[in-house]
Amino acid sequence: MLQRRNKLKDFLMSALFVFGATHAFAQETTEFQVNHGPYLQEVTAQGATFVFTTSLPSFSFIELKEEGGKNIKSYYHTEHGLRDANTVFHSVRAEGLKPGAVYNYRIRSKEMRDFQPYKVVFGDSITSQWYTFRTTDPTHEGGSLFVVSDVHNNSEQLDTLLNLCDYKTCDAFLYAGDMMNYIEDSETPFRAFIDKSVQRFASSIPFNMVRGNHETRGKLARSYPKLFPKSSGKIYGSCRMGDIMIVMLDCGEDKPDDTQVYAGLTDFDAYRTEQTEWLAQLVETEEFKTARYRIVISHYPMVDIFPEEELTHGINDLKAKMLPILNKAHIDLMVSGHTHEFAFHEKNKAGNAFPVIVGSNRSATRLDLSDGKIRVKVVETSGKVLLNTLL
Repeated sequence: MLQRRNKLKDFLMSALFVFGATHAFAQETTEFQVNHGPYLQEVTAQGATFVFTTSLPSFSFIELKEEGGKNIKSYYHTEHGLRDANTVFHSVRAEGLKPGAVYNYRIRSKEMRDFQPYKVVFGDSITSQWYTFRTTDPTHEGGSLFVVSDVHNNSEQLDTLLNLCDYKTCDAFLYAGDMMNYIEDSETPFRAFIDKSVQRFASSIPFNMVRGNHETRGKLARSYPKLFPKSSGKIYGSCRMGDIMIVMLDCGEDKPDDTQVYAGLTDFDAYRTEQTEWLAQLVETEEFKTARYRIVISHYPMVDIFPEEELTHGINDLKAKMLPILNKAHIDLMVSGHTHEFAFHEKNKAGNAFPVIVGSNRSATRLDLSDGKIRVKVVETSGKVLLNTLL
């Protein structure tokens, strides 16, 4: 009986850490503050999502104005007629914005000290500084992209690679998976890379997160989508930035679903099939076909990584289902990770009709796209340049 009670106690304690629960991100401090963020997600020509956390349960919203203007509009996260309240995790979407326009935004938040059916008691209030961002411009040509993977909780390594790739001149940031080891507690994503991204750029320029196999692991792995919200409700997806189309694939686990350590809790074979059907539709769209540049971000490289070794099940499944579609879609470049060893596969060398960069766990890739060409630079944390070529 005592053992069963202890198990029940452990379960209840774990449940308190579910993202979106009242105290999921609460800190030991009683000071009311924005303790993580804000960071931008899914910035498009017409909208943007603002994500942040507060140290105590609150009612929070975003105020937004066009730069130089005086008209301030408030945006809330509302579901089924109820504005989000009494929570520490906040994700607010603003729509109806102008393409290629500069906006200022700030956080407004009120601590909720008591929340009864007919009585709400507010506490301290927060009004953040004004931040600035720009919606995407459909007419914009080219751009500079930063891509990194396999940081595995090392935020200082991420910082080093951002600086080596001159991140202040980059237009977009793409994280190609395994930025974390596992998602064991609510602070892990912030310690691993989100806080560092906010310090450097993420309050003004969004990052796109592509899930790696390590992000599928841990007690809170199922809360991953809340951190990186997409209007589609999916983890995989695509985005069009001017004349650049970026396709972001979600590879799943690398071992078969019936592997014992997964305890019967995964179904990635079916998930990759679902994603393949989406990909087949995507490459037939006008948005995809009219792009001048087509970049694929996939944690797993869909090539024979090490000719002397057999590919793992996850890579084989992904390769069998998606590579035939990509090989016919006039892809310009795929950037991957996973192996912890840098490699560059020229097109038509390993079953791939497009070049593939495989980043190591110590490197990052900068892509400069202009005049129909892609300048590729891959640099290690030591400063050593592993690849510098023009595609």
